Amino acid sequence: MALAFFDLDNTLVAGDTAQAFAEYMAANELPTPSDFLAVNHAYMADYDAGNLNLADYMRYTLSPLFGLNAETIAAFIERFIQDVVVSMTLPKAQALIQQHQDAGDEVVIISATGIHLVAPIARYLGVKHALGVDIEIKNGHITGELTGVPTFREGKVTRALQWAQEQGYEMTDTYFYSDSHNDIPLLEKALYPVAVDPDPILAATAQAKNWPIISLRQ
Repeated sequence: MALAFFDLDNTLVAGDTAQAFAEYMAANELPTPSDFLAVNHAYMADYDAGNLNLADYMRYTLSPLFGLNAETIAAFIERFIQDVVVSMTLPKAQALIQQHQDAGDEVVIISATGIHLVAPIARYLGVKHALGVDIEIKNGHITGELTGVPTFREGKVTRALQWAQEQGYEMTDTYFYSDSHNDIPLLEKALYPVAVDPDPILAATAQAKNWPIISLRQ
């Protein structure tokens, strides 16, 4: 049995769920500043460039949820999944997940998106295990602050190793699928790194290292 780690955004789904959620919040009249989407897009550009300040981004993009309780947020996210994420789902991605599950592999989604989105989206995709950026909850409300090691860049390696150890798995027979050069640290640790519809930097790295390059969109 192998471990099969999957990135989420632009890997298992066509697009970025965090950005789509920001747009969904703005469209559904949650309290957002007039430039909320423009600022979010600027943060996403920083992510693509490899210099995102994750703590600042999470604090900003989560701000419309600060006044809501956990039950209201969970219901809002479920509506977001049905209204938006369903249409982002890739049949080839679902088939690949199923292929690993049929082989008896343990499938884990590991994403730099907040766990408040990653966990319910993973459930929708039929994946039991989900690792995302953990965020602080105080008195039943999101504060926007991060907790623990974020699942971002080298942090994905730390969290994947930690999860495997806690679950009693070896990291010797491991797949990792991702589109982003931000995930090169974990791709380098995987026995079977796979670039999925990769960005230009990851595409060049995958070619140089002879990693497989696949598309789940075509």
